[in-house]
Parts: sequence; C-alpha cells; structure tokens
Amino acid sequence: MSGRSDMTSWRGRQALDLTNGWVCATVLPLGGHLAAWRFAIGEGPTQENTLWEAPWTTFDPGTPAYAQFANETGDLGAGRFLGSFTGHALCLDGFGPASEADVAQGSGLHGEASIVSWKFSRTGESSAAGTATLPLAQLSVTREFSLYAGESVLRVAERVTNLAESERNVHWVQHATVGQPMFSGIGAHVTASVQHGVTWPLGYDGENLLARGVRFIWPWAPRASRGDADLRELFAQRGTGFVAAAQQTPGRECGFVAVSDPRQRMAIGYLFATSIFPWVTFWEENQSRLESPWHGAVSARGLEFGTTPLPLGKEAVDADGPMLGMPTSLRLEAKETRSAPWMLFLAEMPEGCGELQDVSVGEDEIMVHFETNTIRLAAAGAADFLHGERRQKKLETP
Repeated sequence: MSGRSDMTSWRGRQALDLTNGWVCATVLPLGGHLAAWRFAIGEGPTQENTLWEAPWTTFDPGTPAYAQFANETGDLGAGRFLGSFTGHALCLDGFGPASEADVAQGSGLHGEASIVSWKFSRTGESSAAGTATLPLAQLSVTREFSLYAGESVLRVAERVTNLAESERNVHWVQHATVGQPMFSGIGAHVTASVQHGVTWPLGYDGENLLARGVRFIWPWAPRASRGDADLRELFAQRGTGFVAAAQQTPGRECGFVAVSDPRQRMAIGYLFATSIFPWVTFWEENQSRLESPWHGAVSARGLEFGTTPLPLGKEAVDADGPMLGMPTSLRLEAKETRSAPWMLFLAEMPEGCGELQDVSVGEDEIMVHFETNTIRLAAAGAADFLHGERRQKKLETP
C-alpha cells in the first residue's frame, strides 16, 4: 500500500484521491475498487459521484469489521464480495459464485481480486499504480490509473500474469456499476456497442424481469411476462432484477458501454478493446432483494465488460464452453502476461442533444455522439493507448 501521507479517507475506508483539477477519481487500495468518478469542485454541472455507492457500510478487506460482515450475510462467498464492493470492482479469476473449496480457502463471489489488499503507490498528483497477487488463482495483476491535464478521461492500464507453470483459462471482468446517487433511472439511458445477447438462465430471487435463457438482439429482450423490455432504460419495473449478456457488434475494434442522463446533463462511458473484452453483461437490481444487506433499498445497474458473459462461476462457464459462437474466457499460457487497457470518460451534455447513440475513438480524442450533437473530448494518444499493443503485434507479424 502507499505511504500513509498519500492516504485520504472515503466513507471511513483508506483511499487514494487522484485529480487533474478538472475531474477526480478515488481508488480504494484494500480491495482495489474505483469508488468515485466525478467532476472536481467548481467544474461540470454537478460534483456528485457518477458511480454507484453501496448504501450499506463497506469495509476494508482484512479488518475485523469486514470479516464480521461477511460471516453475517448467510453466504460467506457473497459476503466477502459485498463487504467491500462499491463503484467499480475487478472480477478475477472468476465471474459468479466461487466453489465451496475456493470459499473454504478464502475466495468469494467474483474471485479474489476485490477481496485482497493491493500495494499502491502514488506516481504523481494525478496517477497511481497498484499490484496484487491472487494466491488461489496463481495470478498477479497490475493497475495503473492516470489522469492527463485538461482531460476528463481516466486511463487504466491493466495487466494480468499467469504465475503457474501451465496454461489456463482466465475470467476477467470489469464490474462497473451505476445508480445511486447519480442515476435514478428517470430519463437515464444505457447505450452499448453490442448486438446479439442471451438472458440469465436462472431465477432472480423469484423476481426476474426477463425470460430465462433466451436469445435477444440489443436492446430488446423478452420479459418474463408479456412483451419485450428495453434494456437501455434504467429501473423500469420496481421489485425486479435481471442479468443479460451481449457480444460486441462484429467489426468493432473499440467497444463501449455508457450511461447518460439529460436531466443531470451528464454522461459517463467506458472504452475498451473488443479483442480482450468481447462481452458486456448487464445486471440490474431494482429493489427486489429483501435480505441483508440489500433490504429492498438498492437500485443499481451493472455495466460489466470482460472476457465472460454470464456470472455462473468458473466451473459452469468452462463446462458450457463458447456462447453464441464466442469464447467465454481468455487463454493464458504459462507465465504469460496480457494487457487490457480501458478508459472512462466524463462528459457534460449540451442542452437538447438527445440520447447518446455511439462513442468512437480517434488518435487524440474521444467522440461522444448524441442525436443532434457530437462532443469531442481531448484524450491524447487514445487510440494507441487502447490498441497500441495489438498494432505493434501486427507490425511484428511477418
């Protein structure tokens, strides 16, 4: 972890605050979460956190309060994840429930990455780097967070190394979540560069908004009752929830998932290379879960991009194999390191611009396309950041 002089506090937890004077990001070293992403004081239409904040008290992994929380949830694996989860978590090496054997050895829902202590160091006022080792998965992971001057874009250079002497499949998903306090659902919309999808094959606590295990074409998915649900709309039916996954539209090199709210005049979005992260998983909890710690009070939408479509757990996903003709994991050779850079932007929406429709990346900018306007966000070297390694490999191929 970074030196104590670098640390601040976020809702009672140790934190690192990064800012370039225009936007701010808050990272939690214990768990590695990105907890907050917002405009700096005096900038933008609001300085509210654009990422979802857990309404229950969360704790730093490794503390007695965290252990007590996990043990009291009734599901130790889920409790370990929920005890520290807020905003944006990293799911590695697992997406979904851990096996009983892994839980017994200290893992939890969505793997070890969000429940271990990371070693962070500040590399500048607006940058920091962190590393973590996942002993059960035999992986190491590095994250480098950077804000450039004059930009409302967060760059995250992420690398995973297989420490084992043999090859293996890796489940690597960015569990990005929006909702409270920023996006309440009224007028807010989700947009993504996806096409064909499939819904969750299991029940959702008896209150599944969508039909189980059916294919759909984004954004319309069959409801459990009559008709179709528009998955762009947030929190359409209180007392329900759903999980659905969709693959990237063929031919796209850069994928995105974004949420915009004309009332708040705010839009945020993620950009990533589809060659590494070909899936987006949409999870929504809309005040349906009554047990602790949910208590029927949570409205949250997951915008989860990664290697794996549905959070069914490693054994189930690997046993089922490809879905919709695409892989559901990433193959890592022994001792191999793979990079997966991604970017997160924050944009103020012009009056009357309509819904967000697409996001594209140029050499030094991000273009956010609305119905009547295109916003150009400065992002020096954006295309090289997202695709530089892939471009270099193409040049090196004889």
